[in-house]
This record gives sequence, C-alpha cells and structure tokens, in this order.
Amino acid sequence: MTEFVGLRTRLKPGMEEAYEKAHAEIWPELLAAQREVGITRWLIFRSGLELFHAVECEDWGRASAALAQHPVDQRWQEEMAQYVVPAPDHLGAATERLHLVYAG
Repeated sequence: MTEFVGLRTRLKPGMEEAYEKAHAEIWPELLAAQREVGITRWLIFRSGLELFHAVECEDWGRASAALAQHPVDQRWQEEMAQYVVPAPDHLGAATERLHLVYAG
C-alpha cells in the first residue's frame, strides 16, 4: 500500500538559491538509495524559507530508518546541513511531520 508523507523543514535566511541549486543537481546515487528503501517520489515545495516535502513510499518508518543508515544519504544530509535550520539535538534538519488531512 502506498503511503503519502508530508514534512516541513526551514531554510536558513539567504540559503534559498543555494538550496534550489543543490536540488537541481541531485545526485543519481541518492535517487537510487531512495528507490532502494521504497521511496518512489519525493517532492519539495518552498514558500519563503519554509520547505514542504511530499513523499510517496511503501512504508515511511522503514524507509526513513533505512535511509538514515545509508552512506549516500548521510553524505547528502551533511551537505544539506549548511542550508537548513538544525534540530535541537543538531542531528540533522529540524523536521516536522505534517498531519495528512486528505488524499484523493
């Protein structure tokens, strides 16, 4: 069964252009890693400094746990850390899972 997940992160001020450039040059090996763990699509929308992620996957809990252990994703997250507001524990971006209201 397909799962749809919404996430929200926030950019550091002034990082909008650099963040978009980084994603215009997404690593093919990162896309392959996402597919390996069951993520079929990952969209990111931006409004000012707010980033809204829409993820389509088989099982978000399993996929996100596996991706966090994947060396390619670890390198990507290290690279992205310069652009995003960190979590309070400074272990990655401050990410909030959004409540799904409707999927049609």
